[in-house]
Amino acid sequence: MIAFSVGSFGFTSPPLLQYHFAAEASTPVTLQMGIFDGITKAFTNKEFKEQDQRVRASHILIKGLDDDLVIDKSFDLLREINSRVREEPDGLRQIFAELARRESQCPSATEGGDLGLFGPGKMVREFDAAIFPDDSENAPPPGSILGPIVTDFGCHIVLVTQREDNRDQVEEKLARND
Repeated sequence: MIAFSVGSFGFTSPPLLQYHFAAEASTPVTLQMGIFDGITKAFTNKEFKEQDQRVRASHILIKGLDDDLVIDKSFDLLREINSRVREEPDGLRQIFAELARRESQCPSATEGGDLGLFGPGKMVREFDAAIFPDDSENAPPPGSILGPIVTDFGCHIVLVTQREDNRDQVEEKLARND
């Protein structure tokens, strides 16, 4: 490894520029710029993800003290969704929204259970694991119904309505204004 420093040429100031060259091409080359590192850090985006995923989903939340009754209610709702969608195959979203308004115990019920667009890590762990599996090949496509998903909040039935990959993260960050 070869190191070069401005200070090694007789300057008494601390090194401002260092080059580190690797002997092998497989080792990354590092450039350190002393006082300029602070400027570089200001322009890095720690929130940027190569594989950015976003999902829009709706849910029906069933709460209760008796876990068996909550699970039974969830399965009853899943059966109702199934039978109604068989009669009206193109009406899944409307059917789900109607049931969410009628049965969900979440404030999102007024919006038909719509949770909006969100990414990994924004929901509770069990919810996230179902919607954003480790293997993206197994990610549920739009129109998928998941559940029952049991969390500390209760039992969820989830409808994936939209899935986006690699969305413009800068545009989204500006739109969120947080």
